[in-house]
Amino acid sequence: MSIIFCNIGWMERYDGIDGDSIQRGGSYNNDSIGHEVCNFTNANGKVYGYVQSTGRISVEKLGAKKGEEYADGVTVVWTAGPDSGGTAVVGWYKNATVYRELQRISKPSKNHRKNEIEVYRISASAGDVRLLPAYEREFMIPRAVKGGIGQSNVWYADKPESAELVDKVLLLIERDSRPDRLPDVDSEAFGSEGNPRLVSHFRRERNSTIVKKKRAAVLAATGALCCEVCGFDFEKVYGKHGEKFCEVHHLTPLHKSDRNTKTKLSELAVVCSNCHRIIHRMSPMPSISGLKNVIFDN
Repeated sequence: MSIIFCNIGWMERYDGIDGDSIQRGGSYNNDSIGHEVCNFTNANGKVYGYVQSTGRISVEKLGAKKGEEYADGVTVVWTAGPDSGGTAVVGWYKNATVYRELQRISKPSKNHRKNEIEVYRISASAGDVRLLPAYEREFMIPRAVKGGIGQSNVWYADKPESAELVDKVLLLIERDSRPDRLPDVDSEAFGSEGNPRLVSHFRRERNSTIVKKKRAAVLAATGALCCEVCGFDFEKVYGKHGEKFCEVHHLTPLHKSDRNTKTKLSELAVVCSNCHRIIHRMSPMPSISGLKNVIFDN
């Protein structure tokens, strides 16, 4: 399987410039709109990706034969620079077609026309693409180091020293594609910049060791895993399908902390999925008792 890394400007949705912005990179048209602003726009079941290349894309490095104008079945990893610095994976196309030369979109969507996006370098089925919400863009790609992406916007990662990094990226994609994967929170609650401390908060909440310890402690103490906000009990409602299931919320807003802290079980709360998402949608983040008051006041 062939893989290529493409570095673009940082955006939240890559579905047009309205309500979004492009920062730290990007190639612009006559109206100062980045050509990659529609890289994840669904156009009749297809997506059309753009990356600013210094020349032609070497499709031979992606499996094309000499003289062919494109390579099929390529994994395209899109990267961009968050405001905190570095280069992060923001999404990917699987089973993509990568072209040597710029191509013209034959049937552009309304969004493509509105943003004056007429050309592309890469295409894929809309069902084979994944754009990570800003708070999940935590996988960093090293630059200007041996085995890293270097300074070019297009990187083929075809050197032996890059193999370990490529394997890690492919594992990221594989894990994300599993059918049992559920988002931890609603991405609508967060802005486009990305926040490494906020990412740390969610990573801590997903830490399986901490979650298991908290569940075990609560079960031993109370005999059930009931939401501390609304009292919902997954096992009581769903039977064996909800046995020993709950979500765990970190009471301390780690994304506002300037230093790493070791989590104590007393700093974690058992919550249901609904309450967990509402907690993260509210600003400032409410306490457990604060959300209880919201529920009972309504």
